[in-house]
Amino acid sequence: MENASKEGRFSAIPNGATSWEARSKLIAAICYIFGVISLETPSMLLLTYILVVIFFLFIRISFSLLLKRYLIITPFLLLMTVPLLWQYSTDHALFALAIIIKAFTSMTVITIVLETQSLDDLMNSLVGLKMPPVLVTILILSYRYVFLFLDDIDKMLTAAKSRFFSGGLRIASLKIYGHLIASLLTKAIQRSDKMYEAMASRGFTGKLTFQNVQKIGHLDLIKTSCTIILILCFIVVEKSILN
Repeated sequence: MENASKEGRFSAIPNGATSWEARSKLIAAICYIFGVISLETPSMLLLTYILVVIFFLFIRISFSLLLKRYLIITPFLLLMTVPLLWQYSTDHALFALAIIIKAFTSMTVITIVLETQSLDDLMNSLVGLKMPPVLVTILILSYRYVFLFLDDIDKMLTAAKSRFFSGGLRIASLKIYGHLIASLLTKAIQRSDKMYEAMASRGFTGKLTFQNVQKIGHLDLIKTSCTIILILCFIVVEKSILN
């Protein structure tokens, strides 16, 4: 059943993207992201972003999913870039543009990694890259808990609206916000205690067991090498232009 669900999820994605070994894919993604972060000129940054978007469209991942991921980081980007524009100058505008392009490029790469492999494959790749199993276990449990946390928030907002809570920044509304946050924290602590007790009763020792990672093939090495060489070319070209 698990294999069938994986095949259904990745059926529209070309095999070249889904068959790319998880560790080598993750290394390529990390190198590309750090390479993009090291770039300075908006023209080079825009080119790296366009290439990633073209690859994203080529492997036929839903573009609406990418837009939703952009919405997640947009508030943080606004907090970082809007103050730069209060004292407007060309340098400030270019710096703000560079931050936005770097963030969108990084999010696009992360989305490609997450949507071309299962969560289990990603976590196995982290273990294969010698990340401590305890940290990987924390990541898995945190990821699973996020959905429960969002569900609790949705239920609380629905309950508040049913009691004619309209929000706003009034003193009374701020008190209600405080009660909601306190209730969320209390539920989170209680749920974590119950979860630990349930897992401990089933023999959980603090570490999850992981599958053996598959062997890195020649084609995987070629894909990773091409990605690293590509971003290195952008860095070298930019350095030559600036010098």
